[in-house]
Amino acid sequence: MAHFQDLAPCSYMRLWEQSSLAVGWLEKGNAYPRGAVDEKFFRALLRLCAKPWQPPVVSAGVHLCSLCQFAGRLAGSSYGGASGAIGTENVFIPGETKVFVAPAMIVHYIDAHEYVPPREFQEAVLKCPEMRSMPYFKALKDLGFPLSGY
Repeated sequence: MAHFQDLAPCSYMRLWEQSSLAVGWLEKGNAYPRGAVDEKFFRALLRLCAKPWQPPVVSAGVHLCSLCQFAGRLAGSSYGGASGAIGTENVFIPGETKVFVAPAMIVHYIDAHEYVPPREFQEAVLKCPEMRSMPYFKALKDLGFPLSGY
């Protein structure tokens, strides 16, 4: 997986770069903020990561967590009846001025490695419309996020 600093343009795909900010693109050897997050935020993020909307692009396979101590592991999280996706998908969260792009593994990073995402991302997660709903797609479109052209 690629490493991006939090709140840097997400150049994972050129189409996203102008309208998106990276969050949670962690890799071993790069520092990241650690601590506790609010359970309400974590539950909301799990809900959004359970079946995230994906643009029609091809994934390069499953990502193993480079932060885990022994050989990495498939990064899934389950909590309170909700579960997060393993490391194959991204989650797109409309913010105030840009769309946040995070690997769905962000739930694993928060739960297992005490990662603390930026406050702006946490607030956007709590306000995010239901995945694949008309308000969700409208919010992405209003921020200039490309919904076609892949």
